[in-house]
Amino acid sequence: MTGSSRRQLARAADLPEWMLASSDAMVPSTSQLHLWELVEHELDDPDVALQVGRMNTLGRFGLHDYLYSTAPTLGEGLALAGQHTGLITTNVGFTVSVESEHQANADVRLLNGHGRGRQLATQFALAAVVARSRHATGRDVRPIRIRFRQPAPRRHDRFVEVFGTRQIDFGAPTDRITLRTADLALPMRTADPALADILRRCAAALPPPRRLGVTWSSKVHHALTAMLGDGRVTIDRVARYLATSKRSLQRRLADEGTTWTRELDRARSALVEHRSQISPSDSPTMLARRVGYADTGALRRAQQRWTTRP
Repeated sequence: MTGSSRRQLARAADLPEWMLASSDAMVPSTSQLHLWELVEHELDDPDVALQVGRMNTLGRFGLHDYLYSTAPTLGEGLALAGQHTGLITTNVGFTVSVESEHQANADVRLLNGHGRGRQLATQFALAAVVARSRHATGRDVRPIRIRFRQPAPRRHDRFVEVFGTRQIDFGAPTDRITLRTADLALPMRTADPALADILRRCAAALPPPRRLGVTWSSKVHHALTAMLGDGRVTIDRVARYLATSKRSLQRRLADEGTTWTRELDRARSALVEHRSQISPSDSPTMLARRVGYADTGALRRAQQRWTTRP
């Protein structure tokens, strides 16, 4: 994916460009889940999250990765990963529990989110756990069983390829990897007790990671995305939707250097681009009504304005 494509996806998910170069900021969970959907659509690949998860070995998540990789065994590394998920996300819970003498479960829980974005994020998380386990131990760790809450896809051969097992359940009550207890005792190739102790003390002393706050302009954008095509959209209607007053909303947008008109144009422009990609058979009249214009002439004039606006 090119740099321009990444910037376009970031804008579509309401992320500023500085996020692409930042290593210490957290993306809001709603934007992160939306990004998975956008990437799947951009690449036209329903298995993209599995592929990215399989490539996620070590070193991409900074301190969190090194806490994991310097542990003495896989089981202890996974336990540390669960204890310190806050270093990389506030939207995922990860726990490892021994089920029996021969089996242990690694459960992944997304705390917020729904729909396709949630499915893709969960696929990535489970695939990454298996990939990192193999990389850290140098062994072909094969789960006994994989469980997904999502419905079964039409084909799941890529799931079998990534996880190395045909025991994959869909529509399960939890998202879970069942491992052999013996695999949890596998030694880590990069185990380092002295460094591990230093890293744990560093992790305990760190301040909370910087988060990207939700702006009022992004709230307006999401409200407009939901409302366009469903009756006349006005600033009063959006203000009520966001539980504020028209005047307060105008003031908050001004504080962020934007206006109601600009945000309405931005939402309409994004929706026109999106509909043109996913439903190219829409007639100009249908598209104009979908974004709140009375006729195609008004839409054409708006499109000219969008392309010339700095």
